[in-house]
Amino acid sequence: MKTLVFTPKRITKIPIEAEIISPPRISGKSLEDVKEILVYQGNKRHRLTDFFTIEGKVAENPSKVRIVIDDDIPHVKYVGAEMNTGEILIRGDAGMHTGSQMAGGKITIQGNVTDWAGAEMSGGLLKIEGNAGHQLGSAYRGSSEGMTGGVIIVDGKAGSEAAGFMRRGMLVIGEDTGPFTGVHMNGGEIFVFGKTGIRAGAQARGNGGFIACLGGIEEVLPTYRYDTTYSPVMMKLYLKEMAEKLGIKKASKFKDTRFIRYRGDLAVGGNSEILVAKG
Repeated sequence: MKTLVFTPKRITKIPIEAEIISPPRISGKSLEDVKEILVYQGNKRHRLTDFFTIEGKVAENPSKVRIVIDDDIPHVKYVGAEMNTGEILIRGDAGMHTGSQMAGGKITIQGNVTDWAGAEMSGGLLKIEGNAGHQLGSAYRGSSEGMTGGVIIVDGKAGSEAAGFMRRGMLVIGEDTGPFTGVHMNGGEIFVFGKTGIRAGAQARGNGGFIACLGGIEEVLPTYRYDTTYSPVMMKLYLKEMAEKLGIKKASKFKDTRFIRYRGDLAVGGNSEILVAKG
């Protein structure tokens, strides 16, 4: 693994569109070539080196490329967009669309991230150690598919419409969520260790997708019907895997929890599940 370090020179008022900051897009280039790559700021093009000090080495194989961004970049969009291998570490806050449509590899954000992180993600791991904005792992407007694979882990809170139009994959949120978590979902697994916001699972259809509300829920929509109260074996397996493989320590505290299961959204003939931890 070879590491390339980007150190931001300043935070700009006009955002920078830098989908080029991704292991597959820079692998095989020389350090000087990377510095000369053009990115858009508004309707103007600039060299990467106008915004970053860039040091280190670039591997030929994209799976061996590790990019470290050594400060906050809330003004930089699309970092890691469409990446399918390699690793990115952001030592601070990240901007919109970070990890959007990623298909593999790993992105770690040690601060907060704004809207559309992991949008339409199909693979890989997106780890956010702070809070996430709105539309986390969601579908873009006009699209019918959000997450179709991969794992997103948020240690803090998430905004509205997390995992909108989700089809597959896993979303784990350590604290509270905003409204419409899992809106239009049609599969996949959502775990919320804080309180799940209002209108969760609105217009969900799928058979097999669920939202596990481990920290309670503000409301269950009236279009969800009570089904049973039980201790699902599959939930114990999920929580064990989260604790042992994903490093989510609080998951082990819920291994013997009983859940109240609701099915819906009946307004659209759905058969998704909302599982609310009892007590």
